[in-house]
Amino acid sequence: MAAAEALTLSEAGYVLERSSAALNKAVDTGVIRARQRRVGNAVQRLIGRAEMRFLLLSEKLEGDLTPSGRRRLYDAVRRLSGDVHRVSLGEVILDLARIDEDLKNRLHRLESVRERVDASDDEQGPFIKGTRIPVYMVAALAREQTTAKILEDFPSLTHDQVAAAKEYAKAYPKRGRPYPARSLKRALGELADLGVFDDSGDRSEIAPRKMR
Repeated sequence: MAAAEALTLSEAGYVLERSSAALNKAVDTGVIRARQRRVGNAVQRLIGRAEMRFLLLSEKLEGDLTPSGRRRLYDAVRRLSGDVHRVSLGEVILDLARIDEDLKNRLHRLESVRERVDASDDEQGPFIKGTRIPVYMVAALAREQTTAKILEDFPSLTHDQVAAAKEYAKAYPKRGRPYPARSLKRALGELADLGVFDDSGDRSEIAPRKMR
């Protein structure tokens, strides 16, 4: 992640394993700062590397910082350049090397998920890369079906592609109407197993009477 790059709160929530609501609250209460970006008629909040470093660090120090100490720590982290891994808080020096390595791995995981998805501008997209299978459809199926069941319905997919679809939907939640949690093929199959489509009744009982 470049120093100037920032993530949306849903992306950052995926990276930090926090909800977007929790990050929104952190911004609203002044724990961290966010910049804004207008997208159409909407405004997105974005947070950068300093904010994510601080949140990971403050998580490790939970209960050990006063509100004023937390603010001082945040200001100190924000002043760090990208290649500096130590922050001073009064006489205390904190080593951020492990925090930064952890953050690097988390950001790499997000990038890896992105690379498995074709997010080109399409009304039915995004798609699992190399297919025309919508990511959010697979992610919706994964809510109630195992990966093995999904692969039965979509034999062209792999375990990794199903996993990527699930992770992408966490980082980029679908807006609007959700996909069903059962594929049409499987839903019809389950109805057939229940005998819904059986036609074994005695038709003579409902045959229309002849007109005299």
